[in-house]
Amino acid sequence: MLEVLTTCLALGTCAPTTLNVSIPADLPTTVAEAEKRFRKDVLDYAQLYMGLPYRYAGHSPVTGFDCSGFTSYVLAHFKVNVSRSSRDQELEGEKVELSAAQPGDLLFFRRSANSRVFHVAMVYSNDEKGLRFIHSCCSKGVAIDNLNESSYWGAKSVSARRIVQKADFVGLYGPQVMQVAPAPTAAQVVTAQLNLVPEETIEPMGLIAEIETRCFSIGPRR
Repeated sequence: MLEVLTTCLALGTCAPTTLNVSIPADLPTTVAEAEKRFRKDVLDYAQLYMGLPYRYAGHSPVTGFDCSGFTSYVLAHFKVNVSRSSRDQELEGEKVELSAAQPGDLLFFRRSANSRVFHVAMVYSNDEKGLRFIHSCCSKGVAIDNLNESSYWGAKSVSARRIVQKADFVGLYGPQVMQVAPAPTAAQVVTAQLNLVPEETIEPMGLIAEIETRCFSIGPRR
């Protein structure tokens, strides 16, 4: 059942409707919830390798990671496949401003604005404390650094890209994240229309009506 729904969503052939499936309580049911869940899950997983030593061309926790080996390995755990090299990863996904970069997005470093990408990292947090990222670097292995506090990384030209798309959330958490709200009933439509009557269609009551309104003030009946 879930495979059929996933295929329909991918091909765009299913009519919008609510999905009548049993959803485990711990699974997200909207794209927003799925994105929030993913960003938390991917960082929790990345942090499992904190302190693992750097290894040139490494792409396994058994031997160690280089920068792109680390990002590709972490994302692959969540069924998100990216290229093996940082320069190729920089061509994938969509570009986002640094100010809008969120946990799980990728950061790409150049020694100057016109030079080639030489390093990739994953956004850890982006708030008033600065832009923090988790990465595998030759001096520390897998570690977390702050772009705003590092004289080395802060001096580099940095760009950000968002790799994960909505289709990835379907593959991770199930098609229920793409569910569409049910169509309003006829009674709800009528109620909404009545609440939207333009003011100019309501005629003024006039002086007599205003006096009558004052006469019928709320109070005990005599």
